[in-house]
Amino acid sequence: MAKILSIDFDYFIDASNLEREIYFPRGGDEIPSEQLKTIWQMKHAQYSQLPKIGVIEQFYTMKNYLRLLEIKKDNFYNSDSHKNIKKLIDTIPKSSQLSIVNVDFHHDYYHYYSGGQYLNCGNWLRRVVEERPNTLVKWIRREDSQIYSLEGEFPFQHTTDLTSVLSEGYDYIFICRSPEWSPPHLGKRYDELVRAALDSQIA
Repeated sequence: MAKILSIDFDYFIDASNLEREIYFPRGGDEIPSEQLKTIWQMKHAQYSQLPKIGVIEQFYTMKNYLRLLEIKKDNFYNSDSHKNIKKLIDTIPKSSQLSIVNVDFHHDYYHYYSGGQYLNCGNWLRRVVEERPNTLVKWIRREDSQIYSLEGEFPFQHTTDLTSVLSEGYDYIFICRSPEWSPPHLGKRYDELVRAALDSQIA
């Protein structure tokens, strides 16, 4: 079995679902970087509360965990978009069962296509399960995360207890920034998570 810990930085942002709807950009992933930068600048100018948003306590829990988690150098990936976890997964033989723990504000099991694309940051988990039906999934969410899609409730195990998945080891670590849902002023915090994982790598 291949055990994957997938971490979306947006999980750690100290903002409710309502605050995200108000303060954060609208639209899907892969907004051109210059356009996204302009949108965030406009949001900062419009909402004085936005620059005050920080990270939740679980950020430090995860950072400390990553510092101690020995992971092979070739088995750690970080990216802006969550959809790129599929590149990691596609390197794992289909004969290996997957166990995915997804630490994320969103469940990423949506069915939609973005711009006609088969794969995007909101449906990558659905695509993986479609291709590998025996995949085990556990979603670590926030209290007010949306647990429904058009087809009903998220069909896999989910919990708000982050510590419940930090007592075991993983074969692969994936971390993504999700810049459309992560205020730019928290970029240094994201870099801290990546550095913690890099510092614990083994050959």
